[in-house]
Amino acid sequence: MSTGISTPVADIMSRPVLTNETGETLGDAWQLMFVSGLRHLVVLDDDGVPFGVLSDRAVLAGSPSTIDHWGNLLVRDVLARVPRGSIRPDSTAQQAVHEMSHRAVEALPVTEEGGKLVGILTESDVVRWVGTAA
Repeated sequence: MSTGISTPVADIMSRPVLTNETGETLGDAWQLMFVSGLRHLVVLDDDGVPFGVLSDRAVLAGSPSTIDHWGNLLVRDVLARVPRGSIRPDSTAQQAVHEMSHRAVEALPVTEEGGKLVGILTESDVVRWVGTAA
């Protein structure tokens, strides 16, 4: 793994990526995160292109924490939206960290040209990468 600021995102991102759709219930998304042990889901639009990222923190902070309530909310109600194609696998780690900081998000979907999802870059990935540089 490269450790410089020019390290490509592809070297530090996580994969495979769990996904969900904007119209799914928050309850279903929470169960998927709970069973998988992952903290983020990439939410896809009707065309299968990343629309946003749902984090466990957003689920817990954005609504009363009952499974009954979560069954009435949709994923799109609490996710962090991300611009299409915001980070590519060949983008640098520095570019990705800037994008995450600028948008105040915990994770970014990593997409190839055309919007195909190939990974996710999370704060944990960045911390692990920085730790290898020390």
